[in-house]
Formats: sequence, structure tokens, C-alpha cells
Amino acid sequence: MNMKIRNRFIAGLCSAALAASVMPVSADSAKTDFYEATADNVKILGRTVYVEDALWFANSVAGVEFTATGSQVTFNLKISGDPTRIGIFVNDKLVQRGLAKGAKKMCSVTVPLEDGENTVKFLKLSEGPQSNISIQSIEIDEGAEIKPAAAKAHKMEFIGDSITCGYGIDLPLKDPETGKNNTFSTSSEDASKTYAYQIAEMFDADVNFFSGSGYGIWCSYGGSKENTMDQYYNQCGPHTWNSITAEGYTLIESYDWDFSKYQPGCVVINLGTNDWSYFQSQGDTTDFEESYIDFLKMVRAGNPDAKIICTLGLMGADLFGEIESAVDDYKSETDDENVYTFELEPIMSGSEGYAVDYHPTAASNTRAASKELGPYIAEVMGWELGELPDNGTLTLAPDNLVTGEFHEQPAEEPVESQAEESSASEAESESSSEAESSSGAESSSADDSKASSTADSKASSAAANNTSSAKATTNPNQTANQNPTTGMAGGMAMIALMGGAVIISKRKK
Repeated sequence: MNMKIRNRFIAGLCSAALAASVMPVSADSAKTDFYEATADNVKILGRTVYVEDALWFANSVAGVEFTATGSQVTFNLKISGDPTRIGIFVNDKLVQRGLAKGAKKMCSVTVPLEDGENTVKFLKLSEGPQSNISIQSIEIDEGAEIKPAAAKAHKMEFIGDSITCGYGIDLPLKDPETGKNNTFSTSSEDASKTYAYQIAEMFDADVNFFSGSGYGIWCSYGGSKENTMDQYYNQCGPHTWNSITAEGYTLIESYDWDFSKYQPGCVVINLGTNDWSYFQSQGDTTDFEESYIDFLKMVRAGNPDAKIICTLGLMGADLFGEIESAVDDYKSETDDENVYTFELEPIMSGSEGYAVDYHPTAASNTRAASKELGPYIAEVMGWELGELPDNGTLTLAPDNLVTGEFHEQPAEEPVESQAEESSASEAESESSSEAESSSGAESSSADDSKASSTADSKASSAAANNTSSAKATTNPNQTANQNPTTGMAGGMAMIALMGGAVIISKRKK
């Protein structure tokens, strides 16, 4: 059953006036329902953590995908770390892309929908070590439908470094105006332009990334042992400094990943570029080969049925021979024949150019995907490699993401308010009146007026029941400050005057 947050109003006396006092309605603004980003409502993309009623994720191209009806969809987001670059697709077309940021690192993003059922996909485009992002809620029109997108026929996973993250892919090496080298930021990073995501698109496959800039097999860039892939591969995210909880200091890497949630048919490992920054000055690469074998065993333990392809080369293939030796030794030791190697051609600087810090451009990634690694994977897996979809990923420019104020969900727990008792004299008067009415009713049980009174009572009860079960809505464009009689304080005051009761915002599973 869908997990959905609804407001519930139970009317007391003067139910129409009560509803008007608590929930303002604008004829010019759409009413919306809030949904949680759970597997009941959306297809989860990538490794995620559900904590404090929100879906958190760090890895590149993690996110959600679902179908929805209505006029628009709003994502209410919270960011931990640097501004996070995101992309939102509607019916396989990129409609908004840019940095998600806002006051207190919270914002909303709204995209329009077409008539009928739409497929909506939300992707994190910047890498995990820089930031985490959460979907706090998804809003759609009142009465509209939302459901998870269907799983695709193939599943893939890519494990890599900055190349797989799309590091600096949207900027050239040098600023054309100043001639100075451009520097990295999440605003120029886009994993959906990488060889890895393009290959998944050409196979029409679901895909998980686990990647981070500077990561390696035996060491990270420069020889540090801080960010080696084996330390984090079994977790829900790579190393970050950004907490995902409001209280305390909780890192996404502290959550173990449940491999049963996603079993890819093909796993691609593209690591070794950063290791070379250390081993190029060393005469012995034994440590690298042994570490590569150990990492293959780790990947195999999590993905027992996958075919594993080990690749290297876009930014240099200096350790590819060592990778081939490591794979041969691993296969001899384990009798696991479902591990393969493939060497990529390096960046063709003359025709493709360089991105930030000499990283591959989108053109280099497309060449590697469509002419090299993609066809090889098709051969190994027996899958059909299609054309790269024209979904706007490579052509949309400049960024056009529009962020708005964060829309608070209605409170989860029921809050009751009832009127204070009337004065003693009023209570005595009402009691006396009720006693007289009761006495009259008892003495005329067969009277037609009793039948009329009973019918009126049933109608009143039915009206109250309909009010309490009515679907609640939220108007995100109007606040309590716009009308003092429609805020919580004003509503409670009206309730007290009318002798009614209200239960506000109840989570329904």
C-alpha cells in the first residue's frame, strides 16, 4: 500500500466553518498530496538509506524513477555537503538540470507533466564524496497517481574513480577568456555524460554506480591509503564528511549495503589510474596486483552471478598489464572464468580535447562507450547494444534548474484540540434544556417528529464521517501569514469557540 501523508479533519459543530478556519483553499493554486520516496511509490536507483522519514543517497546517478499523473511533480530536497547537481527527466527527456541548494540547504524543485501517465526520473549527477542529498517528500496533484517504474531487463554496476563520476566534464581544461586552468566543482560534474551511463542507456539497463574521485585499488591519488575502494565497497556510500541525520553525526558509509537488493548481470571495474600516481615511481607493483585480486574476491562475494569486466585506459593504461596478471592469477586460484579484461584507448586530445584537470570530455566518453567498451560488453553478455538515446543529456545547455522554497510536510502525529467548557450557568441551562427535550421524546416515542429527528441525526453523522475520511490537501503557495484566521493559532481559536475537535495530519501507511 502506498505510504502517503494526508491531513484528516474531523468536524465538530459547524464543520464547514471549522475546515475553512484550519485549511485555506485558493481557487488559483493547486492542491497537492505528499508521498514518501519509498519502494511502495518509486523505483529506487542506486544505493540508498531511508532515515528520519527521508531517502538519502550519495552515489552518482542514484535517485528514483516512477510514473505519475497530474499537472506537475515537486521534489522537496535536503542537501548535506556541497551544492548537489541533479537532473530530472520526464518521459525520457532531460527537462531540468543544475545545482540543488537553498536556505538551510533545503529547497523544492517542480517540473510540469504532460496529459496522462508520465515517467519521471530524478538523478544525482555529482559524486558521493562531495555531498549527500535526500528526497524528503514528493508532491503531486490531489487525486493523481504515483507508482514505481518497471524494472528493466538488464542490470549493471560500474565501480570507478573520477572518470566514472564525470569529473569536470562540462568545462574545458582552460577558460577560453582568461587562458587559466579551470578548477573542479560539483557544478561542472555530470555522471550521466560518462561512458558508464551511456553504456547503460544503450543497453536500456538499470545501473548502479559506486565511484569517487581519487579512489584506487591499493592507494588513492598521490599514494594515500585513505580512499581505497575496498574500504567502502560493502557500504551504502563512499567516504564523506557530511552527516545525514539531524541529531548526531551519521555518515552514509556507516550503513552496510544489502547486496540482495540489487544483483547486476554485469559489473565493470575501472580502477588503477590513481594507483599509477604512486607506482610510477616504484619498481615493484606486487602490492597493486595482490590488492586487485583481493578486491575481485570482494566484488564476487557481493555479486555471485555477475560477469566482471576489468578495464583501464582513458587517462592512461600504465597498470593494465598488472590488471591482466591479477585477473589471470585470480582465475587460476578460484576457477572463476567469468572475469574479463578490456583496455580502453586514451583521450584523443586533438579531436576530443580535455576537461578539467586533463579528464575526458563527453566526446571521449561517447567514443569509449559506443565504439569500444559497449560493443565488448555486448559480446561478453550476449546483449543487444542499441543507439544512444537522444534524451538531452549531451545537448541541454546551460543549466536551467529552478529551485523554490521547501514545502513542509503536514505533521505526522495527531494533535487534538477541544473547546473549553462553557460557563456554569450556560452548562446548567443546556442541561435543563436537554432534560426537557429528552422527557418530551420519551413521552412521544411514536410521534412523526421522532422519525424526522432520527433521520436528521443519521444525516449529520454521515456528513461528519465523510469529512473525517476526506483526502487532505496542501496549498504550497499560501501560508498562514497571509490570513491570520487560517493559521494554526487562528484555527484553534475558532475550534475552541465552536466546541469542535480536529485531528491534523495523520500518517497513513
